[in-house]
Amino acid sequence: MKRLIVCYDGTWNNPDQEDNGIAAPTNVVKLYNALSDSDDQGVEQLKFYHPGVGGEDSGIIDAVLGGAIGMGVSRHICSGYYWLGKNYEEGDEIYLYGFSRGAFTARSLGGMLGRGLLNLRKLKPKAAWERVHKAYSEGYRVEKAKTTDWAESDWKFFNDGKATPIHFIGVWDTVGALGVPDDLEILNFFDNKEKWEFHDTELSLKVSHARHAMAIDEKRTSFTVTRWKNASKHPDAVELWFPGAHSDVGGGYAHSDLSNGALKWMIGESDRFGLAFRPEVIPYINANSLGVIHNSYKGLFSKLRSRPRNIPAMVEANHSQFHQSAIDRQIVSPIEYPPYHVTRILEVGESVVVPVFADTRWNPTNIFLKKGHSYTFKGNGEWQDSKDTCDWKGTQNDELTRSDIVRFGASFLGKFENIFRRLSNNKSTDFLGTKRVEHIKWFRMVGAIANDKGAGKTSGQTVGHDGSATPHQYVDLTVHQTKSTALKIKQPGYLYCFPNDVWSLYENNHGSIDLTIKRVG
Repeated sequence: MKRLIVCYDGTWNNPDQEDNGIAAPTNVVKLYNALSDSDDQGVEQLKFYHPGVGGEDSGIIDAVLGGAIGMGVSRHICSGYYWLGKNYEEGDEIYLYGFSRGAFTARSLGGMLGRGLLNLRKLKPKAAWERVHKAYSEGYRVEKAKTTDWAESDWKFFNDGKATPIHFIGVWDTVGALGVPDDLEILNFFDNKEKWEFHDTELSLKVSHARHAMAIDEKRTSFTVTRWKNASKHPDAVELWFPGAHSDVGGGYAHSDLSNGALKWMIGESDRFGLAFRPEVIPYINANSLGVIHNSYKGLFSKLRSRPRNIPAMVEANHSQFHQSAIDRQIVSPIEYPPYHVTRILEVGESVVVPVFADTRWNPTNIFLKKGHSYTFKGNGEWQDSKDTCDWKGTQNDELTRSDIVRFGASFLGKFENIFRRLSNNKSTDFLGTKRVEHIKWFRMVGAIANDKGAGKTSGQTVGHDGSATPHQYVDLTVHQTKSTALKIKQPGYLYCFPNDVWSLYENNHGSIDLTIKRVG
């Protein structure tokens, strides 16, 4: 028996990457480098590493397409499968690791291994690769469960062609964004989703142990975390929330205090289940729960949509869903940042007043709305949409302004947006110049409950393989002012607020509304 460890790096990541001239490898590289060649009993450990999509030295076009839309994931899956087919023997333990799209790749490889592993040990490379590509295209991709449906009769498989056991899967902040992001509506219309939607990332019972470290503070919509939808039914699957943005959890920054915490957790969990590491390096992995949280929503990404993640209430009753570093950061809350995820759950009859700024796309209220609770809302004050002043009910009043004519044209375009949404099956469609929430009036106070509209509770899937996230629940708060019209919460989540404006035009807004939130039931 030996151990085979497959490591897939994240988007644009490779072992040589730097941050301002300082080595800044991801946790995938660090874990790979920390592995021992064998354990104390002499059990051999063989390891395989693959750079992330866009991180290979294969030219600028591949780098852009790989990083932006995930092109190359299929090739990476096949590379890992090929390596296992060349090195595996029945009884060996398989460990799969990945970060970002590399995490998606590792999980997809796990799904492919669930359809059987070809024995490639005695084959020459050309013949072996031909079989791997057929296994991928005709076995895994079209979901043929039996190897006899696609393999030649003389092809050899391990474990009689049955699902290959996987001892451990460890991933950091899985991103399943393949294809054209839904933010790019017109280009997305030409996206061939059949290239992506076959990937099997469900957690098989053939996986003995599974661990997933997820980023609390990542805001990029196209980096929405892809969770295991059946994790709660698995005998040993753990998904934990960690402080920081995407690479504050998976690594890739020179300031790695936070990501080192997620690395130490993964190493500790792997060690528990047999994987051996170099004992001399482990004490030097320094973590600090109060470390730097980086802003990943900048540059090109700042031109696309953002989206707060759907996380549980950060209260004592839910501490088991958060890593201790997140809890520690909430308690101490470094002074370089706003108070970290201060959470308030209102009692019946209790109310709170929060400012909602007109120029802010996501105003956090720090109020967690629990299922079954009922709330009323009241706005006080005025804000400005460019030069038009209004209260929290918006600009569509009896006063006709030049801006109203512009809004009328945008509303007309919004009707085509709804048609396009149905034709493209893209629920996230938001044409340039249209309202963020088409069914709510212009500049009216919108409440966004960060709950994925409960998709995780129904279908279990909150993000498609093209990275399209299920929209959160949007509510017109102005219609819930009295107890008889109170908003009753069906799916819980943190409440964010904003005026209903064009996504790209918040910078020309001014002022704020004081919003009173009261729990009435």
